[in-house]
Amino acid sequence: MNALWRGIRASAAGDIERTGPETVVRRYRFAPGFIGFSGHFPGNPILPAIVQVCAVVSLAEEECGKILRLAAVRSAKFLSPIRPDEEISIRCSRRIDSGRDICDATLSVAGKTSAAFQLLLAEEEAPR
Repeated sequence: MNALWRGIRASAAGDIERTGPETVVRRYRFAPGFIGFSGHFPGNPILPAIVQVCAVVSLAEEECGKILRLAAVRSAKFLSPIRPDEEISIRCSRRIDSGRDICDATLSVAGKTSAAFQLLLAEEEAPR
């Protein structure tokens, strides 16, 4: 597992909560020194979209106990920046549709949606 994935998992601020048969929620807090902020942007750090996507994949992996591969991102909307030390709530609802593993994700800060997207996931053969 590389430094980014370790950093994402270390930034979890609570346990995974099951809120429905297919839905889990977990809180995260990314410290100012988190590797994902590196260079994005100096003096005005925001959490890059790819790190937000990776955090959702990491949550889905922990929930199902398998290593997953991101196959596609659909319907992505990044509505407001996420800054260091903000508490983020990530909601991941997974389902199988036509044989595809789909994750509908929402990231919220202070009850307001910061990002929403759909991920197409696949099981990975080799460990990360």
